[in-house]
Amino acid sequence: MNADERRSLAEQILNNPLFSETMKSLEGRAIERLVHETTDIHLAQLRVQAIRTFRTDLEQSLETHLRRGAPA
Repeated sequence: MNADERRSLAEQILNNPLFSETMKSLEGRAIERLVHETTDIHLAQLRVQAIRTFRTDLEQSLETHLRRGAPA
């Protein structure tokens, strides 16, 4: 998959209202669970982080510029 295809698909997903509502719901429930967690706070933090990382990674897929490695 090239960068333009990746960008197009990410744009479609991010513009879908169902995706937005699903992500808000998942994040809200994960945060609520974190607030009320008494035994495994670390796992609850990881859940919130995973949801936020997924959303951020998808948003970064909208960038079409090619990343270059460090010069040799």
